[in-house]
Amino acid sequence: MKSQLDRELIEGLNESSNQEFFENVNEIMYELVTNVITDISAKSPFVRVEKCILQPANEIFTGAFSQRSTYDYFLGVDNTQIEFNSKTKKNHWKYIWREFKASWRLGKKKYKKSKKEKQQHEQALQSIDKYKLSDFRHDIVNKMAQYLTDTSIIYEHMRNISIIGADDFGTGVKVNVYIGVYDSKRKVFKLFNEAKNKFTEVDFADRFSNIEYKQEECGEMYVNMIKIFNALFAKAHKRVPNQILVESLVYNCPKVLFDQKDVYKTFVNVANYIRLVNPRDLVSICNPAKNIFEEPLILGNSSQLDFSKIISLLDKFKY
Repeated sequence: MKSQLDRELIEGLNESSNQEFFENVNEIMYELVTNVITDISAKSPFVRVEKCILQPANEIFTGAFSQRSTYDYFLGVDNTQIEFNSKTKKNHWKYIWREFKASWRLGKKKYKKSKKEKQQHEQALQSIDKYKLSDFRHDIVNKMAQYLTDTSIIYEHMRNISIIGADDFGTGVKVNVYIGVYDSKRKVFKLFNEAKNKFTEVDFADRFSNIEYKQEECGEMYVNMIKIFNALFAKAHKRVPNQILVESLVYNCPKVLFDQKDVYKTFVNVANYIRLVNPRDLVSICNPAKNIFEEPLILGNSSQLDFSKIISLLDKFKY
């Protein structure tokens, strides 16, 4: 027997979040990052405030957050030198050939550097020490620690930092900042994988402009639908679904389905449309030329499974 998704529940989910609280956390983060980058720019020749960008990455961009939402941001520095410095340059065969030639010239005796040569070599290495993305991340952590209260905890990971602090942000808030290089010409973030010595590109493409277009077309109901889907999914699976997927699903719904005054009616229309439409007809909000199952930001997180979970969730209810 199917459970009832009645008007009271849907309207309650839509009104359950505190917009003022969300905006306050977001404002604190932007002020914090601005202060931190300003301090770093005074000591680093590679970092400039106007060349850094802080971009909301998940549901905090639309404001469709739930109790299980994290505050995820991408922080990018637009500097090709930092990108170049971050990658370890190794040429194994060139090293072997150089050692071979040295031993051959010395009558196949092992070449040994003198103590003076070693000191000169070490000094040279120290003098050309390069500012890398990992240095940028370390500097951010150190500077943030100076601005946050002692009760806040900062965790530094390979690609991001996480912050938990009730006194600074509020109860239950977790902030993730993914730190990378930003290509302003292509509008692409690049996250560095130190284990593989390579950058992975994160391309939001037309996502933000398409969100703004849908909001203009459908009003606040577009965000309301994302918020309700997030809340229902979190209630069933104890986490928020992939936002590129949810935003895409609601983005595909025709304007005629959105009732500007009735949240419940709009949800019923949207839910039934998503349940019945051919998945091959659903396009990505990042790139409408791609199907949702061709979108890297959905496939890359194995969140294509979220689609079947959403459909299964909707099938369990009657409206």
